[in-house]
Amino acid sequence: MNSKKRIRLSPEGRRNQLLDSARDLIQDQGFSGFTMEALATEAGVSNPLVYKYFDTRLELLQELWTREYERYNRNVREQLTKAENFEDIVRLFVNLNFTELSLGEITHILGSQPELREVTKAKQKSNQRGTGLFLVNTVEEMYHLTPSQATHLVVLASGASIEAARHYARYGGSRKKMVEDTVNFILNGAEAFRT
Repeated sequence: MNSKKRIRLSPEGRRNQLLDSARDLIQDQGFSGFTMEALATEAGVSNPLVYKYFDTRLELLQELWTREYERYNRNVREQLTKAENFEDIVRLFVNLNFTELSLGEITHILGSQPELREVTKAKQKSNQRGTGLFLVNTVEEMYHLTPSQATHLVVLASGASIEAARHYARYGGSRKKMVEDTVNFILNGAEAFRT
């Protein structure tokens, strides 16, 4: 017997509640065991109500991924507007990599599923291109590099950040120290690249 009391919500409110419950359930119990029945229990609603809003598990998961991906990108853009210098930008992207690649984060869980990534493929490509151009232009201007040199530096920095985040996700350790070490490595590398 479900102990959660069902609350009347608007259709949009109910849809968001189901997506929130799906996110929480996946983060707590993993992706492979996620079912529509488990979602109904988690949300405190009936199975037919879940299917009223989402015809299939895949449809629900694709909508959840799209929503979480858009939230993630809004967060990145918002944080970029607060960056005051290149170190802030590097720190932002290193922290984002550490968060995104943490095995329990919803963007990592959902983003690792090819059938879900497909729905945001074009947007992801566009965002990556825009972010890449922004970073290359910033590096080019700050360090007085050619576009080719700036691109090379951004690729190296990105690789270092991603691999450090993967290492942390696999082996743990002090996240704060690893982020600081990665930021310092990238900044020192950028300085050395100029000479």
